[in-house]
Amino acid sequence: MVYNNSFTVIFDDLSEYMNTNDKSLLKEDMLQLSYRGYIVDLGFYSNGFILYLIKDKNWDTPIKTEHIQETEIINKLNKMCDEILSDINLNDNKQQTD
Repeated sequence: MVYNNSFTVIFDDLSEYMNTNDKSLLKEDMLQLSYRGYIVDLGFYSNGFILYLIKDKNWDTPIKTEHIQETEIINKLNKMCDEILSDINLNDNKQQTD
């Protein structure tokens, strides 16, 4: 599975699940992507998939938590990655003008 190439894949068990739809592969640690202090984390819990946005390894206080449907996974992952890149670019540009 292809993710935003700006991000580092920490682990990816989601790709195998999406390719096989093997329910035995569902678990809390399905995918982690990282970029400049941000972590995008996707897991499967008893109530379904949850997408977390973590900053500076602060797992106790996620920036964002979204309960998502399986059909939304790719779109929501891409959207979250785009939001991170936009936020970082905005901050970088602001720092350059200060």
